[in-house]
Amino acid sequence: MSKKQNNIFKFITILLVGLMTTSFSSLGREKGGQLIQADSLFKLQKYTESFDIYEQLLNSNNVASPQMLMKMAYIKEGLGDYSQALYYLNKYYQQTSDKRAQNKMEELATEHEVSGFDLSDTTLFKGLVHKYYTEFNLLIFSIALFLIGIVLYRKFKSGSNAIPYAISAIVVLLFFFWLTNFELSEPRGIITEDHAYLMTGPSGGADLIEVVKKGHRLNILDEEGVWVKVDWNGREAYIRSKMIKRIS
Repeated sequence: MSKKQNNIFKFITILLVGLMTTSFSSLGREKGGQLIQADSLFKLQKYTESFDIYEQLLNSNNVASPQMLMKMAYIKEGLGDYSQALYYLNKYYQQTSDKRAQNKMEELATEHEVSGFDLSDTTLFKGLVHKYYTEFNLLIFSIALFLIGIVLYRKFKSGSNAIPYAISAIVVLLFFFWLTNFELSEPRGIITEDHAYLMTGPSGGADLIEVVKKGHRLNILDEEGVWVKVDWNGREAYIRSKMIKRIS
């Protein structure tokens, strides 16, 4: 490549990087402006208008701050849509493990007689791990490195038995691998439409199991086209995807 061609290539590269940086900065400012606008509308108690912007931001980014999710839950509860309130409270709880959010979900579930919101010790542990995911990973990885250090020291310096520490290091590393590569919780969804049909198979011609109202939280087992396979009271059932919103 000649010197002239090399200079042209560098110029084009710098230009493209500059354009990309400008585009992303503009996009970030635009979304930040939308969030400020939504928060202002919320303070003015213009809840419907603020929710529309919050929802647009959530759909475009697929991420939201805990504060934004709590506001969305508050708006939906105020509008009487308890299933959507439960949905946003659940997403808020996933980020924060805030016991108050869990208590609120249990309160709404009891009030509207819907199931799936009982808090078990396992659920609480998974919530804490999800909240402090990075810290847990660093802690486990540090323990593994410490044990490996002991193994190397015992093997090459002191000549003492290093097998127990080697086994411990392997166990910790396997746990680290599991924590970083697998979901901490089963995928779940909340039924958001009334008169949801639970069927025995992924077809409108399958046998009907039950017609349920909105608000129930179910474990999602699989997805087949427009159908979602769920666990309904220990039994496999199918529900149309438009009737249920996936939480995780």
